Amino acid sequence: MGAGLFQFHRLGGFNEVELALKSVDGLALQGISFRGTPQDDAIARVFQKMEQIALGADLPLHTIYYVEPAGKLDTMEVFVGVQTRVPMEDFEQLSFDADQAVVATIKAHRLVMPGPSKVKKKINQFAKGQGLAVPYLYIDKIIGPEEVQVLGLIRK
Repeated sequence: MGAGLFQFHRLGGFNEVELALKSVDGLALQGISFRGTPQDDAIARVFQKMEQIALGADLPLHTIYYVEPAGKLDTMEVFVGVQTRVPMEDFEQLSFDADQAVVATIKAHRLVMPGPSKVKKKINQFAKGQGLAVPYLYIDKIIGPEEVQVLGLIRK
């Protein structure tokens, strides 16, 4: 048991989720939407294509899970994209009606990162504590293999 706790600690499992309120000025993403099951090969191709673009331009990858799958056969809806002002042809363009975001920064290995519902709950509690509305949309910003930010967008 001690070895398991040591490994959990080593991977960042005890790291706190850092929360901050930040202004959002003109957040716009370009990318690809996917609707299907997590087992579908097409989702892997979407992520690979957008990861290549993100790495090539040294940009973080953003994901928006509109519908998160509970299991391998459940339908999911996700947008995968990057934030860039350079127009990219043949990609979806999304812009968001928000002027503030609660940003949750998570620094840990993906195997021990807290689940999406736990992070959303922390974001919502933080927003309420600041006297703000609960965010209407959550965007995952993948900074690196062991750092993710979740942006909880708050309407203007």
